[in-house]
Amino acid sequence: MWRVLNLMSNDLDSSLNYYIRNGFEPHPYYYNCSGIDSIGEERPVLGIYFMTVGVLILSIYIPCLFVISHSDLIKSSCYKIMLYLGLMDVCCLTVNSLVTGYLGFIGATFCSFPRLIFLAGSIGCGCWMGSCATCILLAINRCSDINHNLPFRKIFVGRNIYFTLMIPMSYTFYAVFFTKPILFNSVYMSWFFNPMLGLESDLYVSVPHTINNCCVSLCTASSYGYLSLLIHWKNRHAQSEALSKTQKQIFIQSVFICTCNATAAFIYVYMQFFHSPPPVILLGQIAWQCAHASVCIVYITWNRTIRRKVVNLLLPKRFRNRVGVTSTFISTGPIINMIPTEIIKSAATKTNSNTTIF
Repeated sequence: MWRVLNLMSNDLDSSLNYYIRNGFEPHPYYYNCSGIDSIGEERPVLGIYFMTVGVLILSIYIPCLFVISHSDLIKSSCYKIMLYLGLMDVCCLTVNSLVTGYLGFIGATFCSFPRLIFLAGSIGCGCWMGSCATCILLAINRCSDINHNLPFRKIFVGRNIYFTLMIPMSYTFYAVFFTKPILFNSVYMSWFFNPMLGLESDLYVSVPHTINNCCVSLCTASSYGYLSLLIHWKNRHAQSEALSKTQKQIFIQSVFICTCNATAAFIYVYMQFFHSPPPVILLGQIAWQCAHASVCIVYITWNRTIRRKVVNLLLPKRFRNRVGVTSTFISTGPIINMIPTEIIKSAATKTNSNTTIF
């Protein structure tokens, strides 16, 4: 415990909160660039890749969020959660794609643009932690939609959802303003807590980030595991081909998105404590990008409602008929919400009739 408290003792002085109160200057001891060589390594190919992917994903994701916020979808509690999750994803994609690509393209390190990198790193790391909490909340919401007997289902009903959303919002605020930021280094084309200025590495260990990444892997795996078992039970009793197909779709998408989240979470924790080869570090950066981009891809690929509304928003009417909308599944959220509405209602009814299950 004392070891943990010691590692966290300089969190406030190393945070965005101190940065703002100190006239937008990082702490002069922990982030002193005097006499430090600010030259990194130009990475034009990777820089163009990250910026291109970022622009493409954001050009799809932002219309999705606009559609959610300006339609009847927002009346659903899960779409309210999805909207906040989307805002976190957009912030993270801006940092891990656009900012990362630009800084890598020009070969920047922390001392090249200390203010910009410190600010971007605080937002990127804080919103990553906030998105993790929101994903867990969304997973719980999806589970409660199928099993109405879960005791915490009431926190998503009516206006309670607004109070529930205060949990990830408060957590995001704490993570952005009161924890250490990640800082870019073009040599590895990734972000580190340690700015590599010659001080002890223990000064830059982020305990909240480490705990967050460990918890998100455990909680998401538990939620998805429970959902898979629940759907498997429904499928076995309902003998429904549609449910069986949905079960496979949910499993494939869950594995894909969970793999991205878990890979990014594990590598970024590992990088704090152990030396990592450059290819592994780059893999972690790409996994972080994919963790946020994959939600958008799920929206467009599997969510017929959102896809149709985005097409209507972006394409002129004469071109709409040329766009194929073939998905037969109406989802209510990313990752684990690709369950047809009628199946959700049927599953909920069956669950209510047998309270001894799960």
